[in-house]
Amino acid sequence: MHAVWRIHFTAQDLVRTRIAPTLGPLAETMFGLNLFRTRKPCTRAFGPWRTTVGARMTAQMRPLASLAPVGTMGVDLWSLTGEAPTIEAGIDALLTMRPEHIRTELELFSSDQTLPRWAWTLAERNSRGRRELAGAALASYRALLAPHWPKVEGHLHAERSARARVFLEGGIEGLLATLHPKIRWNSPVLEVLMCGEAEVHLGGRGLSLVPSLFVGDRLVLLTDLRSPDGPIRLVFPTTQDALALHRLWSNGHSQTGALAALLGHNRAAVLQRIADGCTTSELAQRAGVSLASASQHATVLREAGLITTRRDGSAVLHTLTSLGANLLNGA
Repeated sequence: MHAVWRIHFTAQDLVRTRIAPTLGPLAETMFGLNLFRTRKPCTRAFGPWRTTVGARMTAQMRPLASLAPVGTMGVDLWSLTGEAPTIEAGIDALLTMRPEHIRTELELFSSDQTLPRWAWTLAERNSRGRRELAGAALASYRALLAPHWPKVEGHLHAERSARARVFLEGGIEGLLATLHPKIRWNSPVLEVLMCGEAEVHLGGRGLSLVPSLFVGDRLVLLTDLRSPDGPIRLVFPTTQDALALHRLWSNGHSQTGALAALLGHNRAAVLQRIADGCTTSELAQRAGVSLASASQHATVLREAGLITTRRDGSAVLHTLTSLGANLLNGA
């Protein structure tokens, strides 16, 4: 049953509202596992993905699935691990979760859902349960997301760029008012259609808007337990454009391959990760390469006229040129 969550903004919260590119592959994997087991109209566009995924499902994925009963969002692993740009970083965060945080989350989830007995061992450092969960998360990523992640990540970055253009033209009110059909901006309150009712006061923490592909048709509010004073995340779906989703499954591999054939696999991946602008450090993190390698790739792309580079304080910011954007959009 849906009701309205009311998110109250102060002037400081509006200033601190941001658009993030993604929660990372671990969160999308968890969402994807939930989506795979859901039969709803919003999942029809995922048909080609669902067909290929079915053949890759393994028993090793069961521990992760048991933490997300069908019809629920499951145990909130993201709030325990935070944003991780790579699956390796996400797995490491799972293995090093603070016991008091996982215990709090398990107690909250078990108040109205039944947890498997082994789940409580996650509150113990270096437990077998943690290792099995990490293995299940990695197996799930490989089955659900790995073959598509470069294209999915590009899709999410493109969504972020589109929202940024809305902000440039309509300001923060234009951004919030057009975010999703289930969201209404009634200044200074953002009304979100979700299960239950709640009054959420940001209190100066700000709001981070995060696009997600595999969250389906849900809107989700998340708080990073590791940084309780940080911004709350509002995860919104990018599944409103069925044609864009169809292109992800039907053309993604051949088009990405064409770009890789032109630039080389590594450099094509770097260009995709610069889509919404980033510093050299962020680029290295996103691409999973060293700082020196990221700088070298950026230099080659800049000399080819595909990106521009400017200094922003102590950092160096890379953005696409029109030529780079046209090349990437053709991918």
